[in-house]
Amino acid sequence: MPTDWLPIAGFWLLLLALFAAELAWPMRRGQAEGGGRLVTNFGLAAINVLLLSLLPLSAVIAAQWSRESGFGLLPRLGVGGVAAIVLTLAARSLAGYALHRAAHRWQLLWRVHKVHHCDAAVDLTTGLRHHPLELLYVASLVALLAAGLGLSPEAVAVYEAAAVGFSLWSHANAGLPPALDRALRLLVVTPAAHSVHHSAAQVETDSNYGEVFTFWDRLFGTYNRMSPAQAATLRCGLGDAEDASAGRLHVQLCAPLLVARHRQMPKV
Repeated sequence: MPTDWLPIAGFWLLLLALFAAELAWPMRRGQAEGGGRLVTNFGLAAINVLLLSLLPLSAVIAAQWSRESGFGLLPRLGVGGVAAIVLTLAARSLAGYALHRAAHRWQLLWRVHKVHHCDAAVDLTTGLRHHPLELLYVASLVALLAAGLGLSPEAVAVYEAAAVGFSLWSHANAGLPPALDRALRLLVVTPAAHSVHHSAAQVETDSNYGEVFTFWDRLFGTYNRMSPAQAATLRCGLGDAEDASAGRLHVQLCAPLLVARHRQMPKV
């Protein structure tokens, strides 16, 4: 029986569930939304979906090819089973952390990534807001990593699905009981933990880079332990004139070509 529809159905069910959670248990109340914000967020998402459907950029396919050809490092070393799964999850999550941190440290990548941070009213649609160039370079590098290391295709597929889910959930304007939030963030990213990353204060923005797990931030000293109550009061966005154009889709698409005039990220 064909099951190709299951991932799509799961995505929409998660989207609806998170939307309901935002209405029932909002973490931040009274967020000011600029005109055109939702059109821009969904417009960027539509462009990215179109790109993914047209271009053969898949870490799962790259990992499968590497396994079948014996090209990657893990197959060459004879690593398989549980060890391959654990190493795959570690390598893929570390790559996500490293790429995200690089996007904040390198000016060229920041011009692309700042489109995501321009959103001053963070909610689950912010998880869909990524510049197409960011999608292209991240997907390409992750596919190269999967092929070069010979990662487990099954583990890559699970992680990629989890990353999409966590991108939506961690951006959702949905609160959790403080005790549950503290327990969950020992391992995974919660909406309150990721809210800190969207703060208009750069010292807070430059923290909590993890996309699924929090342990890489803890290991490399970039974890911010701000409480959910404090995170709920943060001003989000870039905190400068760039927020004013956050709802203009054409401006956001052209943003990487424009010289940064306002916020400068620290050099490596």
